[in-house]
Amino acid sequence: MATFSIDQLRSLPDYQKVTKWDMRFLSLPVVGALAIPAADLLNLRCETIEIPQKSNEKIEVAIRGHKTFHAGITTYNGTMNVTFTETVDNTIKNFFKAWSELVYGTRTGTAFAKAEYEGVMQITLLDAQDRPVYSYIMYGVWPEAGDFGSLEGSSSEVQRPSITFSYDFYTEAPLRI
Repeated sequence: MATFSIDQLRSLPDYQKVTKWDMRFLSLPVVGALAIPAADLLNLRCETIEIPQKSNEKIEVAIRGHKTFHAGITTYNGTMNVTFTETVDNTIKNFFKAWSELVYGTRTGTAFAKAEYEGVMQITLLDAQDRPVYSYIMYGVWPEAGDFGSLEGSSSEVQRPSITFSYDFYTEAPLRI
């Protein structure tokens, strides 16, 4: 089919908007003095978030001049960047510092076990009426790196820290059909 009609285009459902989503931590570390704000406070300050990615490895089989490709294992990207807007109560800085100290203690060089410092994060895509339509759930989440930008005096920008989270794998599912 080389062309399509306006009626076919009009029959498509609403498009997914990149501004309609929520980010939540379904579980956070249960050890240590973790200064974790309420999930709504993190979601409210979250400006951008990457959708997790995976790929299937390709295996090449070449026998006597013939070549075929076969599917290998699935590899998860394993990292995702989240950009927040910081407020003067230091919500994002305190969140990152407290969780990072569980991963590796700055002064002591000690760390909690992975099962004690990892969490579970969910991204939920929403429709125009804020109803859930699709979900990604990342497992084994912990803060890998934080970038708090730079300070300067020539603009009236706000601080937008970016945190790179590591994750082991994710599941995804439509929440309605």
